Amino acid sequence: MEIIIWKNEFSVGVAELDAQHKKLLAMINRLIADQKELTDPKMIADLLMEMTDYAEVHFRAEEHLMTEYGYESKDQHTVSHQAFIDKTRSFLSAGEVGPNILSTALLDFLGKWLINHILTEDMKYKPFFQSKEQK
Repeated sequence: MEIIIWKNEFSVGVAELDAQHKKLLAMINRLIADQKELTDPKMIADLLMEMTDYAEVHFRAEEHLMTEYGYESKDQHTVSHQAFIDKTRSFLSAGEVGPNILSTALLDFLGKWLINHILTEDMKYKPFFQSKEQK
């Protein structure tokens, strides 16, 4: 998998959330860049836990804004966040699969999920927050 470059089209129009998305992307890119080094299951688990922990911080911030501004699709959006956390944690318990297979499957999942989530799910709230002048 190639390094993922941030594009303006990824912006959801809320500076705080964009900054968090960029940080998540940087974490994925770190995994991509280090994938040849990721042969130690403990290293994979540590990086994955760090990313999962940060994703939870980001999801809480996103969900807080949705609650504060009365975003109608918040519950549906929250379900997709939980699915991500559950799937990511499943990689942690799958360490016995083998580090090379795990890291390849992990990178594929993380990269595709984040980009798809931002471009599909998060873009649904962009006009809503813009109408609230949330930046």
